[in-house]
Amino acid sequence: MSTRRGVIGALRWLALAPVLLALAPVAAQAADLRQGQDVTIPAGTTVTDDLYAGAGTVTVDGTIAGSLIAAGGNVHVSGTVQRDVMVTGGTVTISGPVMGSVRMAGGTLTLSGPVTEDVVAAGGTLDVVPGATIGRDLVVAGGTATVTGDVGRDLTVSVGTLDLRGRVERNVRAEVTNLRLESGASVGGNLDYASNNAAQIDSGATVSGAVKHSPASFGAQPTAAQRATDAVIGWIRTVVGLFALGLLVLLPFGAFGRRASDTIGRAPWASLGWGLAVLVGVPIAAGIVFVLGLLVGGWPLSLAALALLAIATAIGYVLTALFVGRTGFRLLGHPEVHPLLALLVGLAVLAAVGLIPFLGGLVGLAAVVLGLGALTLTLFRSWRGPAPAAAGTQGATVVPGVGLPA
Repeated sequence: MSTRRGVIGALRWLALAPVLLALAPVAAQAADLRQGQDVTIPAGTTVTDDLYAGAGTVTVDGTIAGSLIAAGGNVHVSGTVQRDVMVTGGTVTISGPVMGSVRMAGGTLTLSGPVTEDVVAAGGTLDVVPGATIGRDLVVAGGTATVTGDVGRDLTVSVGTLDLRGRVERNVRAEVTNLRLESGASVGGNLDYASNNAAQIDSGATVSGAVKHSPASFGAQPTAAQRATDAVIGWIRTVVGLFALGLLVLLPFGAFGRRASDTIGRAPWASLGWGLAVLVGVPIAAGIVFVLGLLVGGWPLSLAALALLAIATAIGYVLTALFVGRTGFRLLGHPEVHPLLALLVGLAVLAAVGLIPFLGGLVGLAAVVLGLGALTLTLFRSWRGPAPAAAGTQGATVVPGVGLPA
């Protein structure tokens, strides 16, 4: 009993560790959070750390010593950002220098300033105007992209229409409907594009490397044999990966793992209910904690909760696989089979069923929910400890099946 309680105690502290780690840096973290109808950083003003801004209009004319994370209907950045920019909005305009990378998404995106590192953009339209420079790579997804500025390395796009008017130092890789290289455009390496239409390359545009045109898509459609092979390889990876996780659970916590898997058989409806409650409730609670944490501190707790939930769902699937394997061997007349062998067989069965369209998804979800609920119930019962024995029952016979031997 002392060994069992020691194991449960270790589990409790293991579960609390991410929470304690999340709490630890809260006081040390410094970030400027601003929200409202309009957020403006005037010229000549310096924000000494990261700026988080959410408003109808966000205007940054001053200097951000850290990173800028902003969301709004209109976002305008003309000041200097000394680290990264991550913004989303209906209209996003970046004209000031950015010393790191830019990630932006929105309806209309305009870049007219220098960016030291990479730019990743997704939106209806992107315009990299003359004078804009990107030190490394430009990656674009959306409707229309016009690149008149300079790209220091590679340009990769997946858009409807790409108009290239500037200079790309290395390669261009594009999946487009229409591609135009206008006079003055320069590609220092290869031009590799997939389209049902031939590119329009003006006489004043230059491509130093090879020009390769692929129809429709870069990727060829896999054959039936390739799809079958991929399915088998995926099945093997799933079984091996989850079996490795099962080893981490069953080798140090074997008795606990067997009790948790047996809970699925003893209390399937309770396991199902608790599993659904945890699977749905934890993300909702984490979202509330995150929003409140941005205002009063402690938002890393929400991330810790989601990380714990991800680990718990994987362990829950393993516990259900153990239950399936042990039940199968019991029905075949081998109730004393080694838990690791039962786990391997259970994982193989669940992973094979998972290959069946629609049914596999339902079975996988049921396995996660049942295992998560059983894990929750077993942890809760272990946390409470055994119920105190009633007076005069010290010599009572233990009911078979209530507990499993360590």
